[in-house]
Amino acid sequence: KSMLVDSLRDRVNAVGGYTIKKKFDAMSREKPLSGVILAFNQVCQMIKDTAKPVIAKRLRDEFGVDFSLLMRLLPSVSVLFPEFDNSTMRVEACVAMNARSVCFTLLRFVRVVSSPRHPIMLFLDDVQWADSTALDVIHTILSDTMGSCMFFVGTYRDNEVQI
Repeated sequence: KSMLVDSLRDRVNAVGGYTIKKKFDAMSREKPLSGVILAFNQVCQMIKDTAKPVIAKRLRDEFGVDFSLLMRLLPSVSVLFPEFDNSTMRVEACVAMNARSVCFTLLRFVRVVSSPRHPIMLFLDDVQWADSTALDVIHTILSDTMGSCMFFVGTYRDNEVQI
C-alpha cells in the first residue's frame, strides 16, 4: 500500500495537488469526525505554501458571514488569513456543530480548495476504525457532483471489520 500511495502522491504533487494522509486507530470511534476534521485541517497548511492569496479570497467569498463556522471546524485556516489572530476572531467553541453542518462546511471547503489544477488525494489508513459519521461525511464529499476534485484511497484490515 505504501508504494501505491507514494506513486499517487508523486502524481498529485506533480500537478500542484494536495495529499492528505490520516491513519485511524481504535480510539477514533470515541471521537466522531475527529480523524476527518484533522485530515482536512492539514490542507490549510499545504495551501499556505502554494496558492494562498487566490484560495484565501475564494474561501472568504464562499463563506462570507459563515466564515466563523469554517474557523471553528478547521482552525488551521487562520494561516491563510494573517489579519485574523485569536483576539480578532473569537470563535465560540461551546456551540457544537452537528454532523450535517460539519459535512456541509467541509464540502464547501473542498469545492473551493480543490480543482483539476489542485486536486486533493485523501488517503485514509485503517478505515475499519473510522466511526460511521466520518464515513458518511467522506461518502458525501466523494459523491459531490458540484465541482470538487478529490481522489480517495482507503485501506482496511478485513479481519477487523465488524459487519
